[in-house]
Amino acid sequence: MTERIDVRNQISGSVTGHVVQAGTIHQLVLSPPAPLPAASAPRQLPPALRDFAGRADQLAALDTLLSTHPRPSPGTMALAVLDGTAGVGKTTLAVHWAHRAQHHFPDGTLYADLRGHGPSTPVAPALVLAAFLRDLGVAEDRVPAELDAQTALYRSLLAERQTLILLDNAGSADQVRPLLPGAPKCLVLVTSRANLTGLAVAEAATPLTVDLFTSAEAEDLVRGIIGPERADAEAAAVAELIRLCARLPLALRVAATRIAVRPHTTVADVVEDITSEESHLDTLSSSGDDRSAVRTVFDWSYTQLPADQALLFRRLGLHPGPEFGVEAAAVLAGIEPARAYRLLEALTAAHLVEPVGRRRYRCHDLLHAYAAHRADHDDTAEDRRSATVSVITWYARIAQFADRLVFPGLWFLDSTLAQVGADVPLADRVQALAWLDAELDNLGTALGAAVRHQLHEPALCLAEAARFLTFRQRALWAVRVDMHTHGVDLAQRIGNRAAAAWLFTLRANTYSDLGRLAEAEADYRSELALAEELDNPRRHYGALVGLGQVRQSQQRFEEALAYFRQALPTARRVGGGRPEAIVEANLGEISLELGQFRQALTHAERELQLRRQAGDQVGEADAMHRTAVARQALGEHERSIDIAGRAAALFRQLAGAEQYLATALVTAATSWEHLGDLARAHQLLQEAAALLDGFDEAQAEALATRAADIQHRVGGGQR
Repeated sequence: MTERIDVRNQISGSVTGHVVQAGTIHQLVLSPPAPLPAASAPRQLPPALRDFAGRADQLAALDTLLSTHPRPSPGTMALAVLDGTAGVGKTTLAVHWAHRAQHHFPDGTLYADLRGHGPSTPVAPALVLAAFLRDLGVAEDRVPAELDAQTALYRSLLAERQTLILLDNAGSADQVRPLLPGAPKCLVLVTSRANLTGLAVAEAATPLTVDLFTSAEAEDLVRGIIGPERADAEAAAVAELIRLCARLPLALRVAATRIAVRPHTTVADVVEDITSEESHLDTLSSSGDDRSAVRTVFDWSYTQLPADQALLFRRLGLHPGPEFGVEAAAVLAGIEPARAYRLLEALTAAHLVEPVGRRRYRCHDLLHAYAAHRADHDDTAEDRRSATVSVITWYARIAQFADRLVFPGLWFLDSTLAQVGADVPLADRVQALAWLDAELDNLGTALGAAVRHQLHEPALCLAEAARFLTFRQRALWAVRVDMHTHGVDLAQRIGNRAAAAWLFTLRANTYSDLGRLAEAEADYRSELALAEELDNPRRHYGALVGLGQVRQSQQRFEEALAYFRQALPTARRVGGGRPEAIVEANLGEISLELGQFRQALTHAERELQLRRQAGDQVGEADAMHRTAVARQALGEHERSIDIAGRAAALFRQLAGAEQYLATALVTAATSWEHLGDLARAHQLLQEAAALLDGFDEAQAEALATRAADIQHRVGGGQR
């Protein structure tokens, strides 16, 4: 679409613009899924805790469920739901048992945190399925965008496979249902604070309530952490510690860890400290249950922290999501990343945060809420506001920088964000995309927080940065729509017409990619109206090209031509070469569709000249390839081979251009076949198929089949 690098999902000798895929997949025809090789079977469980204690009844119940697996009748998979209050150890239990049992499932173990409870938005089932499908071997560009199609493909893939699936922290039965395979050889384990009775009724789930520890289980946990010698020496104090922690595993673990790392501190000392805090603390739960002491334990642990650790911990409660990197934590505390890293490692040792990856951490939901409470209690409103503004601005600024690396030379919002915190060292487009991928959840929650706190400029920049999802699987394009919509709504509300026009373009691009052409057209028309009000040639050009591409997708070529011809003088007024090149590319594409090959060549050669003038290497190689396609259509096969070869050579120099390179190789192979050199055609088709392996399995297979057919003809004596 307009204002972005051309993206194609299919290999074709003549397609040069975007390709609209079907909005709904009504039928999926798949060969029976083969078992995954052991080396490639996904094993996604988080690490198990080495000091696991208790839960004998629940473990036995899960073992019984496993012993009846696989189920005898079709569609009756084994399904268990572990429910219980926050901090009671549902995830710990589920992960521990899953590690014990996963050897029974040779096709892998899938895991997802559904974030049904906590500071961020619950994960949409479509996003979980998209990740699962990729882990099960589906190429990214073959993952459907629509939930029903994803579920159908997921269930087909797992129909005969033995897979263990752990769905952690579910918010509702509706969030879980699309993720159920329904296969008799699979077993699904769900954890949730809610009892999810709907799954028991409709899906015959086995409900298992995870309650507070018994006194014996609590003692086993404490003994495992502080050691049996210390526990035996202070048996009465250990019993009192268990009472103070209300037998809640999370509170017990926090308190016992504090004791374990201080060999000269007695259990009795800790009990006395906690008791002295108890009289002036509120309850942890708004329901007024008997776990008021849990907050006491958190407060006691917090007051034991050195001042710098305490400040960082409570500022983490202001972070918009549960997971964060070192740099974001440093911004919240107003310190250098190196110091933040040391403090986070100390908080990890105290079980107040937990590591989830290299230099990345998360807070348990209860601890995140408690940290926010401490920030409310210990920091001024001005300090809290400053930290919140800083971290949101930091996310927006790094996202803006990454966006400009991903889309060099393209238009972006004219905004200058304040310098806060340390820069993330992003050297190139690959690193920028990796950072945007890792922070996608935080970018979305930061955008919502920016809107709530009326941080208009950061919010608009965060909405803009969602365009990187153009290069990610279709299932994530719904996130693009949501983020762009936040931006459109905000820009209109605050009267920023220029930003609104640009964000209309971005959202229209996404709608068009999704095949929602009526919505795309409505946004382009809104952009066109704003462009005329503002006398903004760039947005006027963008709207006209967008409307032309909508008509082109609808195969209403004469109307499309009218829009592109209208856009051409405006593109020249915008300047820079690239806008005019995009118009020429689309005019050439339509000329090919209409069989006007000489005109297609004229447009391609003009586009090539403009791309070179603009310094657009990807566009230059693509335009060169379009020239080769036009020459091929005119029957000029030797010239087509030469030009396609030069395009391929340029694509080889560009990171991430493998699919484009494959397209150029196929074009050259077609002309070699026309000239009768089947050996060269075979070689190029094989290379193209290898390049597409992992990107587009169906196209790779089709090219490999075509290459094999040519090889057979060569073997039969045809040259």
